[in-house]
Amino acid sequence: MRRLRVRKIAGAEIVAAFEWYLKRSPAAARRFLDAVDEAMTAIEEAPERHTIIQSRLHRILLRRFPYAVYYKVFPSTISVVGVIHGHRHLDTWLRRAAP
Repeated sequence: MRRLRVRKIAGAEIVAAFEWYLKRSPAAARRFLDAVDEAMTAIEEAPERHTIIQSRLHRILLRRFPYAVYYKVFPSTISVVGVIHGHRHLDTWLRRAAP
C-alpha cells in the first residue's frame, strides 16, 4: 500500500473548514472530519479509482459536504494537494498541483 502524505496547505484547508463548521455546529464539524477520514481511506484503498483531473491529479468528493480532496498518485506515495470547497475557481489551486 502506498503511503498517504497530506501537504501542509491541504491540512490547513481541513482545519479552516473544520473551524468554519465548528462555529455553526459542533455536530457538523465532526461529520466534516468523518467525511474527510472516509475520503482518505478510500484514496488509500484504491487511489486510481477516482476521477482524473489531469495527468496524475485525482479528485474525490466528500460525502454530504461541498468539498473535494485532490491528490496525486506516485509509485510509493499519494500526495494530498488540497481539500477545496466546490466554489473555488479551478485555476486558483490547479497551479498548486503542478510538479
